[in-house]
Amino acid sequence: MPFQHTHYRWLLASLCLWLCCAWVARQPAPNALASPAETGLRPVVADSVQKDPETGLALDASLPLVKGQCTACHSSKLILQSHFDRDKWVERIRWMQRTQKLWDLGESEPAILTYLTTYYGPQKTPFDGRRLPLTTPRWYRSAGR
Repeated sequence: MPFQHTHYRWLLASLCLWLCCAWVARQPAPNALASPAETGLRPVVADSVQKDPETGLALDASLPLVKGQCTACHSSKLILQSHFDRDKWVERIRWMQRTQKLWDLGESEPAILTYLTTYYGPQKTPFDGRRLPLTTPRWYRSAGR
């Protein structure tokens, strides 16, 4: 019986798949391609930040303000899962004031916003093996589009 290539197609296909996965795993992380200033994102906060055992929020001098003002109405998990920039945090606070009867935060608002953007601001996520996100070319940004 002559040698038939069809018997080894599965072997060749699995070898190609393995090589493709190995190549993707060796690709640089997205944060190596663009600086934080270009992307507007901050690096992921390391787990070295101490957490409040009750809420899971980062320990800081402003934590009592955040606990008193924010977790009076909702769980700290809502904060933990959100990663907004300062403008978006302000927008969320204004929305809560308009629709959820949140009181005026007064003089404590700047400290709360600083805490939220420091620990729960936008994140750069580590490379997860998917294709790298598309970036806007510099010439396109400079053209005002």
